[in-house]
Amino acid sequence: MNGAVPWRRVVVWLMTALWLAGTLRALLLCLHDPLYAYANSYDETRYTTCFHFYPDRPADVPPQQHSPEAPFARYRFIAVADPMCYWSSELAFGGVTALVWETAEVFGSGVVHDARVVALLRWSATLALSIAFSRAWLRRNHARAAVANAALVPLVFADPGNTLYLATFYAEWTALLALYALISLVLLWRDAPRSRARFAWLALAALALAESKLQHMLLPLALSLVVLVLERARMKHATWRVVALALGSLVGTYFQVLQTAREGEMMDTIRQYNHADVVFTALVPLADDPRAILAELGIDPGCAIYSGQRAWQMPDLPERACRGLINFSRTREIGVLLRHPSIAAGLAGHGVLALDPWLADNIGHVEDGQFQKLPASIPSIGHWLHASPVMRFALLGLPPIALLILLIRPGLRKGSTPLDATALVVATMLATLAVTLLGDGLADTAKQGHLIVNAALAWLVAGLIMGVPTRRRVARIDDRA
Repeated sequence: MNGAVPWRRVVVWLMTALWLAGTLRALLLCLHDPLYAYANSYDETRYTTCFHFYPDRPADVPPQQHSPEAPFARYRFIAVADPMCYWSSELAFGGVTALVWETAEVFGSGVVHDARVVALLRWSATLALSIAFSRAWLRRNHARAAVANAALVPLVFADPGNTLYLATFYAEWTALLALYALISLVLLWRDAPRSRARFAWLALAALALAESKLQHMLLPLALSLVVLVLERARMKHATWRVVALALGSLVGTYFQVLQTAREGEMMDTIRQYNHADVVFTALVPLADDPRAILAELGIDPGCAIYSGQRAWQMPDLPERACRGLINFSRTREIGVLLRHPSIAAGLAGHGVLALDPWLADNIGHVEDGQFQKLPASIPSIGHWLHASPVMRFALLGLPPIALLILLIRPGLRKGSTPLDATALVVATMLATLAVTLLGDGLADTAKQGHLIVNAALAWLVAGLIMGVPTRRRVARIDDRA
């Protein structure tokens, strides 16, 4: 009993050091002047318009105009006629930020506000989640799981591949937090009895993930199917976790489906851009006869001149620039991929390659710059992955390989927490890549597939720490020898 106290104290001090190191690493980047963040590629304004705040720019610049060359640190409230608010769980951060800014104006702070406020909010939420999960693992006497969870803060969350999103109004950070919460809760409550609070929190995590971005609306549902398979194989029946996940997923998917049916200029532009990106970055460039593929899709074969171009590179809105693009549909897209397996195989291969670089390179990272990138002197796993294809493919390939091994031993019927964790990670990677490629082509794969690298990194970090033998395990090994 006396030895248990110092042991637990050492674990707590270690986790505290990890949280402090991660916080220092994150804040040094997001509080930097000039601001280090991702520039707005138009996605941000679909969320900020909900609260009527936009970058602080000259009056002759349209508030909703994108600014891919550099991020903005200063924002202000601007009245815009008939804005359309894009529904997302990301609005939680935007709403609190707007409230802080409005309160500051009441107390005379002025009308220009700093985007670093949302960075502090995002990081505080991340830190709170990490502390809560580590404490929960400790209460279950899983010290290594608690430490592994805390280690994700400095090694994954605080990496610039993620922290460049902190002082922005993109939904990527919200999606990352929702996925982290969902998988953590599934593993934490693997054999826990049902309670109202547990059911509600798991359903809420699934809802937040489905509602974070249109690309992720089916991801929590896919993960609930994974949990269903694991539980049926191990216990011959599904538990409350599957019901909670499915309920949250279906509610989130329902709202996303409603959103896709909304009318308005913003939704129409998003639809046109997505369709054009799929056709001209994914299907046409990989076809042996681009003109024939366009004709098969009901699109003017002369539009082959746009092959390889992203939607924003076209001279006008895609459906104006390319006759017949309005005929494109997901049904026709799937039909082409089924009839032309070489295109489907090429898309999958190019999609994996397009996950590099993890730090988005088609937008600027430095305030007041011109597509200026994060200085190479700032360490990031993204720099190392970009420099080493071997390291990159190893990172992406290890989880599927590990899953195959775990399916043999201990196997589905016996099951294990490592098997559950690996299955959820692999499902996240495959589902996210598939939806990204089918929904947006190869136009912005690294950003839209942001969760893929994160899932693999988190799996690797946690797996390495969980695999370190404790003194008790070493003693057992020595005894057997």
